[in-house]
Order: sequence, then C-alpha cells, then structure tokens
Amino acid sequence: MKVLLVSNGYGEDLGGAALARALRDRGAQATAYPLVGMGHAYKSAGVPVLDPRRTLPTAGFGFRTGWREAWQDLRAGWISLTLAQRRTLRAQRGAYDAVVAIGDLFCLWMAAAAGPPVYVPTAKSEYSEPHQPWELALVRQLARVSFPRDPLTTERYLRAGLPAEYVGNVMMDCLVFTGEDFDLPPDIPVVLLLPGSRRDAPANFRLLLRAAEPVAAHRPDVRFLCALSPTVDARTIASAAGAELRRDDVVYGELRVRLTRNFADAARRATVVVGMSGTANEQAAGLGKPVVALPGPGPQFTRGFMALQARLLGEALVPTHSSEEAAQAVLRLLADPAERMRRGEVGQARMGPPGAADRMAEWILDGGFGR
Repeated sequence: MKVLLVSNGYGEDLGGAALARALRDRGAQATAYPLVGMGHAYKSAGVPVLDPRRTLPTAGFGFRTGWREAWQDLRAGWISLTLAQRRTLRAQRGAYDAVVAIGDLFCLWMAAAAGPPVYVPTAKSEYSEPHQPWELALVRQLARVSFPRDPLTTERYLRAGLPAEYVGNVMMDCLVFTGEDFDLPPDIPVVLLLPGSRRDAPANFRLLLRAAEPVAAHRPDVRFLCALSPTVDARTIASAAGAELRRDDVVYGELRVRLTRNFADAARRATVVVGMSGTANEQAAGLGKPVVALPGPGPQFTRGFMALQARLLGEALVPTHSSEEAAQAVLRLLADPAERMRRGEVGQARMGPPGAADRMAEWILDGGFGR
C-alpha cells in the first residue's frame, strides 16, 4: 500500500514522520510532502519527499501573525510556491492508496488535490479555538475521516455529524527516548530551555538566558539544559545572545547551559521547562512537565500565540510577559512539588497518551475507509 503524507509545519512533519514509521513497520510505503520548510524530520526518518520545497522568511507563520510578516512571505514567492505545490499534489491523484493531511485546514485543502484525505488536525482544538461552522463544513466536504488531537475536539466533530475517532495525539509519538541522563544525578533539579525551531531561536535564546540567570543565582543547585532543533545552529544562538560556546556548553556570565539535540530525554529529565516553542512546549506538557512561557520578538511565539497555547494546555502552561517574570515563575515551581504535579497532570490529560501513529496506521491499512 502506498500512502502520501502532507504536512505544513515543523511539528506536523514530526507527526508525519512518526506515522510514516508506523506504516513502514506494517509493510506500507510512505512518501511525504512538507509544504513548509525542507522536511528535515522526514529526511531523518528516511522518508522520500516531493518537491518543490522552500523555507520562507517567517517559516509559515506569516499569515498567522500579521500583514507585515505575511508581506515578507508574499515577497519571497509564497503564491508561486503554493501554486507549484498544488500542481504537484494534483499530479499525484490516483498514485496513492491513501492521502493523509497533518496540520490545519489549509493543509487539508492542499492535500485534497491528491485525493480525499484522512485528516489529522494537529493545529486546532476546541480548548483553544472552537471550530466555526464553515470550518466543519470544509472538513465535511474534503476529509474521509478525522483523528482530532483530543477527546473534546472529537466530540465536537461527532456532534457535527463528521466521521471522527480519537486514537491519541500523534505529537506524543514523535518522542524517541535513548536513556541519556546528561551525567546528572537523579536528585538534581533541571530547568530545560526551548528557544524554538525557526529563525526566532537566537533572539528567543537571549531572553531565555536572561530568565535563567536569576534562577541560577538563587538556586545554585539547579542545572540547565537547552534542547536545540536540527534547524538551529549552536554557534549562531550563542553569538546572538552574547554568550561563549565551549563545546556543548553555553557560558553566559556565571550561567552555564548544556546544549543537546536530544529533546525527548531532556524533557523527561526536566523539573521545569521554560519554552518559546509550539510543538516542543506541548510535548513537554504531555510528559507531565510544567511549562513556563514568555513571548518573543519574532513571528513564531508571539503574545497571541502564547495566549492560544495557554488555552490549549490549561494549567500546564504558565504564561509570563518578561524574562524577569519567567524567572520568578520558575523559582516558585522549583520550590513547590505539589504545584508541579498538579500542572503536570493537566498537561498529560490535555495532550493524551502516545500510540496514535500505530492506531492510525492500522486503521488505514485495515481498510478503515469502508467503515
């Protein structure tokens, strides 16, 4: 069986790669089309990808944040790229046994050019953004079946008469644990910094270091990790923050932060997370970690996006508005195990368990289209 996976975002690519592995484990062939960026997650998983692909100035966030950012993408050729991608998808019609759209409604519309898709709406939840009637109408028109990210959204789909099933959250299937402990004793508190995966990361990292500094001064027993995406260069973020890079460590005054590409193990090891990321913040919350967030200067993690994520994750997320406020929130959480546990339980409930990729793969390969 041949399956085409269409996604439009870094986190969505991770989810698509997890589904591709689950399909491959069952003997199916998966091909991907990442509509935003170059699809590093698919390439890392050995999944062939379609072209054309391009990284636009705002990495796909321009039309979510305002006209100034949207204009950057338009000037960089967003319209011509979208038309070319649409032509590519239309040319795939009939070449695949199943098409899967992982992302938002735009992704669903694009994927439908290749055939009626299975829809995995990772970007939309009733917790954060209740669906409008026109959105549900579009899903009804285009999608064969939907696998929403949480039970509340699934209930909304079912009430609207849409074929839908809750099988878990595919974002939790993207975490690959290796058992790395970062040479840290288990009783040492750890704060994990998440600067994001796009061009905002250097400026975000500078704000995160400013938040970590007072924490280190008040709690010298705390150790700091920073998980970097494959799209972020360590030297670039250290230089932008005015810090020194010493092998795997960033030194910023008296503060020392160890850099790692191993997000999953770093998130599991963390006591508290300070994040300016979309998917990674959500995954950390799903692992039961309280997440302190603060807005950045770029188009990725704005005040509006943070507010949206706060509605999505509930008490699992602690929104703040400055590095100083974030530091105070971290210090409070480090001193209060009961609050950490309460917020962590909310995050686990909102994100749900892993296993969605396996269940979706079984549904696709077992002929679920005829149900």
